[in-house]
Amino acid sequence: MASSVTFLPGHYTPAAGEYVCDCVEGHSWRIDLVGHLFPPFPPNCSARTWQAARAAGAPDPLPGRPQV
Repeated sequence: MASSVTFLPGHYTPAAGEYVCDCVEGHSWRIDLVGHLFPPFPPNCSARTWQAARAAGAPDPLPGRPQV
């Protein structure tokens, strides 16, 4: 499995879509426009990063290719 690109709260969103945090709860956040800031994590969330959510059964993106 290819490693996913991750984002920190306060970084700009690279694409519209759904993002999930890396804690066991998997909090999600949806953005409709590019360029918004990733939000802080919910209270009591142990996450460190956000990453783009993938549809169930979607293949891993090819290494070195930008995600759309």
